Amino acid sequence: MLIKVSGAAVRGGTVTIQGRYLGGPSTGQVRLGASEDGQGGYLFPASAVQSWTDSEIVLTVPADAPVGASWLFVEVAGKQSTGLPYSVQQ
Repeated sequence: MLIKVSGAAVRGGTVTIQGRYLGGPSTGQVRLGASEDGQGGYLFPASAVQSWTDSEIVLTVPADAPVGASWLFVEVAGKQSTGLPYSVQQ
């Protein structure tokens, strides 16, 4: 379950996701740019993960992340969180 995501970041910047039951990097993935229902979008590569605990994920925004407003989801063991609006800045 997602609770909060940090403000918009530029490529190379840091995004912090806070929540509950976020699993870990071996069972979870973060999706960006998906539609509001979580279809499609951009998956953060494992190399983007700075730290990942059950309550907080810290990622570096990759150079190829899509710019603009979108949705952010965390998927753990195949189950998708609710989405939060998120924007990658130029």
